[in-house]
Order: sequence, then C-alpha cells, then structure tokens
Amino acid sequence: MTKRSNEYMLRESRERYDALVQYLPDGILVHSDCRIVFANEAAIRLLGATAVDELLGQPIFPFIHPEYAHQLEEKIEQFLKAGRPHRSAFRKFVRLDGGIVKTEVHAVPITFDGKPAVQLIIRDMSEWIRMEETLHEKDDLYKTLVEHVVAGVFVEQNGEFVYLNPYLVKMLGYQAEEMLGRKIEEIVDEDELHTLRDSHFFVHDHGQKQFPFRVKGKHKDGSTIYLEGNSSIITFDGQEALLGTVQDVTMKYEREQLLLQNAKLYQRIMMCMPEPIVITHNERVLYVNRHAMELVGVTDDSCIVGRNLFDYIHENDREHVRGKLSWTISMDEPTSFSEARIVLSGGRVLEVEASNISIDNYMGKRVVLSVIRDLTERKRSEERMLRSEKLSVIGQLAAGVAHEIRNPLTALKGFTQLLRTKYRDETTYFQIMEGELDRINLIVNEFMTLAKPHLSPFQPGNMDAILQSVVSILDTQAILMNVEIIYRLQGELPLTNCNENQLKQVFVNVIKNAVEAMPDGGKVMITAQTMETLNGSSIHIQVKDEGQGIPQELIRRLGEPFVTTKEKGTGLGLMVSTRILEAHHGTMHIQSAPNEGTTVDISLPVL
Repeated sequence: MTKRSNEYMLRESRERYDALVQYLPDGILVHSDCRIVFANEAAIRLLGATAVDELLGQPIFPFIHPEYAHQLEEKIEQFLKAGRPHRSAFRKFVRLDGGIVKTEVHAVPITFDGKPAVQLIIRDMSEWIRMEETLHEKDDLYKTLVEHVVAGVFVEQNGEFVYLNPYLVKMLGYQAEEMLGRKIEEIVDEDELHTLRDSHFFVHDHGQKQFPFRVKGKHKDGSTIYLEGNSSIITFDGQEALLGTVQDVTMKYEREQLLLQNAKLYQRIMMCMPEPIVITHNERVLYVNRHAMELVGVTDDSCIVGRNLFDYIHENDREHVRGKLSWTISMDEPTSFSEARIVLSGGRVLEVEASNISIDNYMGKRVVLSVIRDLTERKRSEERMLRSEKLSVIGQLAAGVAHEIRNPLTALKGFTQLLRTKYRDETTYFQIMEGELDRINLIVNEFMTLAKPHLSPFQPGNMDAILQSVVSILDTQAILMNVEIIYRLQGELPLTNCNENQLKQVFVNVIKNAVEAMPDGGKVMITAQTMETLNGSSIHIQVKDEGQGIPQELIRRLGEPFVTTKEKGTGLGLMVSTRILEAHHGTMHIQSAPNEGTTVDISLPVL
C-alpha cells in the first residue's frame, strides 16, 4: 500500500471520527495544560457558547464550579500519571452566562497534538437530577402523609403485613416491629375472615378499584374493635399487594347498636300500644302497628303498607283529614283529636278520632304519626247512656200515664161489653172498639214494664232453655208466614244471672220482629255461644233475618219511642227490650243493610 493511500485512509478515518464526535449527544471537551483544545457541538451548547472559538484556548478552571476548582490541577496531574480512565462522577459546570449545569463526567487520558491531554465526556444531568429530586420530594410528601394521616394504612402481601403506618399500629395496640410479618388473621375475627374470603376480598382479579369492608378485629389486649375501610390492589416491590385504609369505628358501631336496640324497642312499644298507630309520608302508609291492622281487619301489614291513606278515608271526610295532615307538617305541632270516618272492607264505615304529630327523620323521611281511636264503643256507650236517660224519663212519665189511663180504660172496656150485649146486630163495630181498647191496654202494660222492669227477682238461668222456649212459642206463627226459624247452639252455655220471663220478652220481641220483617217468607238464623272479651266471658246471641233491612237513618234511632218500621208498631218493644238488657248488664247492637237483612247481636254476662 503506497504512502498516499495510507494518508488518504487516515484522513478519511479522521473525518468520520470528527463527524461522529461532533454529532454525539454528549459533550466532548479536551483540555491540555488546563486549556481547552477541543469541544464538540454538544459541549459548546452545554457551556453556553455560540461558537467553538469562544472556548478554544480558554483555561478550564473558570468552567469548573468552585466546589471542585481548588483540587482540579492536582487531580489532573495524578490522573495523567495514572494513565487510565476515571469512573463517572457528578460535577457542576459553570456556563458563560453564569448558569450552573449538573453533569455526569467520564474522563479519559489521551494524547492531543503530541501532548498529554484529558478528554471529558460530559452528559447533562440537570433534568434527570431535577426529576429525581422531584421524585424524592414526592416520596417524602407521600411518606409524611401516610405516616401522619389520621387513619390506619397497611400493605398486605403474600398473606403478611409488609407495612403499617404508626396510626394503625397504635390503633391495634402493638409496636411497629411487632406487626411486620404478622398475618391478617391474627387481628381479624375468624368468622369475619371467612366472610371476607367469601366476598372475594383477597381475590386480586375481582376488577374493583376499591373494595369496602367492615370487620370485627382483635386488639392486642384481647378486646374487640370494629374496623371499617377500603382496600385496593397495588404493585409493591414489583409484586401485587393489597393496600388498605382502616378506621376504628367501635364507638360508632356501639352507637349504631344502641340506636338499633332503641329502634327495635320503640317499634315493639308502638306495635304493642293499645291504640292503632299509622305512619304516613306523602299520604302513603309506611307503618301500621298490630292494633291498626286489627282495626282495618287484616293480619299482614303488607296489605296496608304502601297504599294511599285516603283509600281508607270516607270521601266526605278526605278534605278535612288532608287539611289536618298539612297543618301538622307545616306547624310541627301535634293536632287535637278530630273525628273522621274510615271505610273498611265490604263498605263498612267506622267512626274514629285521630291525633297527628310530625316526625323529622323516620327512615330518612319527614313523616306523620297518627294515633287513632275507635269511637264505636264510645258512641254506643253514649247512645246507651242517652237512651237510658230517655228511658228513665219515659219510665217515670209512663208510670203516671199508665196509672191515669187504666181507670178510664177499665170503664170503657166494661161499657163496650155491656153495649155489645144490648146491640147484638152491630157486632162489627164493637169488635173494632174492643180490639183498639186491647191495643191501648197493651201499650199501657208496656209503659208499666218501662217504668219498673228491674223489680223482678234475678236468679241463675239457662240461656239455652230460654231460647228454645221462645222458639217453640213463635214457631207456629213463623210457619204461618212461611218463615223457618233455625236455632244453633255452638258449645255449652254457662248460666247467667237473670229474670227468665223478662229475657223471654226480649227474645220474643227480637225474633218476632225478624219473622215479621219477611212477609214473603225466609229464614231466621239464631246462634248462641260463649265468647271471651277484655271484660271476661259473655254469652253472645245473634238473630239474623233475610228481610228488606232497615234504612241507615233509622238504625241510630231504634229503641226510641214510636220509632219503628212496622205500619202499626209503637217502637216500645225494642225500648222495653233495651231497658231489660240494661238491667241485666247486657248490650244489644243492630246492624242492617238494604236488601241484605238485619242482624241483632245480644251479649249477656255469665254468672
């Protein structure tokens, strides 16, 4: 190979090397005798120059940060004597504009233009160091947050705790070194742990970002604590782990349990209260107690809960009730008891009175609690008292009237019979006169009964025998009117303290009314049985016919004098019967509907 060829190859190789060095991303800086003799493009930019001429021939020392400059000359001399590359080190270079550049420097001893020189390979590490410092700052920030957050934090990996923050360690009563390496089952109740496993708490691929949990834990001292928190899957030291946050909710749990117990207690109190209670929200029924269900006639609250309250309110009373509910909500005060009518199954109407009060938070809603009272018995008692007062007044009046009527009545009857014997051809008129006189005498006798029904002595009586006797008396009349009297005894009847003749008069009046209510024939059903009530045992007799029924406007007035559905009736029969039953401490209740017949319920106390 010729000398020219060698020179050509060397020149070509140097040009390739120069091009490679010039375009390297790292700065290349060569200094000899502590002066810069070469700099590539990256080095020029790194030191803040615009051209290489600004650097060539310049001493190296002004570009070295003062932290390293005082040792630099001695270190360069030692480095050149050693004759081997220097490991990477972090250095700070000073730019021409005074800025500081943090770098990583690799030094290599070389010969440049026949002189010993040092080649510096400089990498700008400012951005990397800035990122690292930022990461350290964030790491410190996160560590501070986790260490001082007012919540327990743990990392569980491969079934063991690998990290617990001080708050959680203190919460469980341990020292930090005691907890590392412990298994989760050591601080979680065994039954609770099974629940967690069943709920896929430990399954890392369940796809949930967070998994809330609430468990019963164990304190170091053996006491029970209740823990609540969230967990999620993270990567820790290159492996999957469970990160969780925990709060001690023992006091909260105990308060919840106390509130739950109180709620159950209040619910039991409301359920067992002797008066019906209904809770409504926006006119919808949310709760009814046992007595409210009994009032409506159902055994399951699902038949009522969820329905509109006004499905049970009589249409004529709805506006009144709606106004009361609105007033309760707006004024936040209980209302006084006010009367209304509710409609039960079968169209039966019940008179009640109710008082309302609003409750701010029932199942998260503002509701109205209504206390309801059935007025049926009170109304009956008032009616009985009013009727008793009427009977007392009528009885006193009847005693005097009857006494005054009887004397002239006896004379009229005697002279009528005398005239009948004298005028035998006019018998028709005399029969009418005698019939009307007998009718007057019957009314006078009923007046006398009204006046003194209680004077007859009482003794133990057999109700079954009394009823059978009355049925046998009226059976013939019933057959003539095509009416069948059916008497059914449901179980043995106890004795009752009574006057048998007076009770016979009561049942004669009631059963005779039932027979006469069916001019076209039918059936009269009579049942007798013993029933248990709040006041003890009683004998209950029911007489039911298939007649035309009694108009509602007359039912309330039955028992008043001369209030009757019969063309020639006086109404005194029921009045006398009511007086007799009162003397026996009994009651009589009449129910009737048009074209459905009439039912008379009579109750008498047992002996």
